[in-house]
Amino acid sequence: MKYIKRIAGKWKEEIDLYVALRRKDKDYVKKFKKYSFWGNKCNEEKQYEAVITRWQHTIEKGLSYIDYRPGFGKANMDALLTAMENYVADGYSTDAFFFKTALSTIISYISRNKEYGIEENEIESRIKAMGGTSNGLGGVLRFSPPDEKDIRKSGYEEFAKSRHSMRHFSDEPVMLDRIKSAVQLAQYTPSACNRQGWRTIVISDKNMIKQVCSNQNGNRGFGQEFDKMLLVTADLRCFNRDRELFQAFIDGGMYAENILNALHYEHIASVPLSVSLQRKQEINIRRLLHLHDAEILILLIGIGNYPDICQTARSERHPVEIEII
Repeated sequence: MKYIKRIAGKWKEEIDLYVALRRKDKDYVKKFKKYSFWGNKCNEEKQYEAVITRWQHTIEKGLSYIDYRPGFGKANMDALLTAMENYVADGYSTDAFFFKTALSTIISYISRNKEYGIEENEIESRIKAMGGTSNGLGGVLRFSPPDEKDIRKSGYEEFAKSRHSMRHFSDEPVMLDRIKSAVQLAQYTPSACNRQGWRTIVISDKNMIKQVCSNQNGNRGFGQEFDKMLLVTADLRCFNRDRELFQAFIDGGMYAENILNALHYEHIASVPLSVSLQRKQEINIRRLLHLHDAEILILLIGIGNYPDICQTARSERHPVEIEII
């Protein structure tokens, strides 16, 4: 009888745990469906801010390429303009920082294409019709390759502001010892109960890099320049089943950010690449890199050495919102 009660109690614990996880999962999915944006017609200003910034950044990236393609990104430009037109039609202010920054990027696009004899009359008409003024903070940032000694001597503010995502690299290979030093430094990232449930995979084989890039959506036009790639994963075996459903993403994200900063400290140019992939793309990458089933993808990072000419998307930061309670 005691044995039966013990078994019944164990089953109840498992059922309660399953119900709790399903409730937490359903609650998140419900909120995600309710508040996440879809397309270029939004329900509130915060969604518009995200959508407009997203499309604006794709134009900035194209403007930053060394091998500029005149007239690039027609579909993305149309999506950006459509989102901005919907934003204005819904009664939101054209004085918003992100709206003015988007206008600035569009003006940079028009100006750059004029250098190649391309007139963007339709785009000019559309931005004139929606109103608003540029703040001059969109487009391309040009800078000299950072000095390794200066990076290591800089204070935190200077260090943080001096890191930029690079989409153009020199032909000089990145030495593995420097990558190992960066990974070792990032190991000091805080984690839940110091479990350090993460891993960094260094991909040096050029054919493998090409295959990984073909399964990632954001490296078109520059992925072929990567000397190496890193994949950051988090291991579900390191997390508690009853209440840490999302902790792997939190710890993994914190670690990935420190990997980027550590690469900068080691004077290695890098660009983070999203792993919000289609199911088939993730399956392909998992098979290619022989990932354990318990590992979840956190971030891909393309790396190389700095070129002689450095330019990147300006990626102006929005004003900070701080609430003090």
